[in-house]
Amino acid sequence: MGNDGWVFNIQRFSLHDGPGIRTTVFVKGCPLSCVWCHNPEGLVSTPQVRLTTNLCVHCGRCVAVCAPGGHAVDAEAHTLRLEDCTRCGACVTACPAGALEMVGRSMSVEDVLAVVRRDIPFYDTSGGGMTISGGEPLAQFDFTHALLTAAKAEGLRTAMESALLTPWERLQALAPLLDTWLVDLKHTDDARHRTLTGVPNTLILANLRRMIEAGWPLTVRIPWVPTLNAEPAFLDGLLSFLPAFPTPPPVEFMPYHRLGLSKWPALGGTSRIDAEIPAADRAEIEPWAACLREAGITVKIG
Repeated sequence: MGNDGWVFNIQRFSLHDGPGIRTTVFVKGCPLSCVWCHNPEGLVSTPQVRLTTNLCVHCGRCVAVCAPGGHAVDAEAHTLRLEDCTRCGACVTACPAGALEMVGRSMSVEDVLAVVRRDIPFYDTSGGGMTISGGEPLAQFDFTHALLTAAKAEGLRTAMESALLTPWERLQALAPLLDTWLVDLKHTDDARHRTLTGVPNTLILANLRRMIEAGWPLTVRIPWVPTLNAEPAFLDGLLSFLPAFPTPPPVEFMPYHRLGLSKWPALGGTSRIDAEIPAADRAEIEPWAACLREAGITVKIG
């Protein structure tokens, strides 16, 4: 894709995606399929139709223009039929109430940087910069590489959030362009990782190990999800893996929240996580943090 990529959001004044005040660029596409995913609009690499049901006036104009039958509308409800939607956008144009929108648009590197540059004064005073997230930025490697190259050429501080499911050579190519790596680690056990994300973790751990050994600037970010990966086996795995390095990287726990549950039906899908699973309680994460701190690891709970 070169200098153009699919982006589903650019969030300004972000305080949780690296040091200082940041502008976070969310790109589409991800090779993982995490049960708890709270950004389902980032999973696929193509645009999607999103429905905001409380704005719908049930006029049926979307039904009239959708030949494949991607909408079901009556006086009581409006649902998307994901299997029938061709993402042509005709329904978005026809909707008089703004209840339908396309999620994801093609943007050039310059398009993105035009937004990022607006906050340079805040980066300068806070030590912030631009972060690329997703989805998975490595799923659009050419675009990510081009964007980071251009950002560094302008003197911007850069960060990237990634699960590292990619060949080592790609990480090496990005290393000179990144000031901070935010590495998402879902589980240390391969079988559990496959169950929770749909992919093995062998390559992920191998890449992470090489990055730590090479002294790359990184933080290991751990989504902490009750009843799923918040289990003793994961903590044991972390205590076996991280303290083995002479200089272990810092860890940031990311407590699971339920804000993503409503995003799935809005995109015509069904949430993959049990709706009964509660949001994570920081107090439950503290014992994990204490164990890691005792092992000499710097820990933060997000």
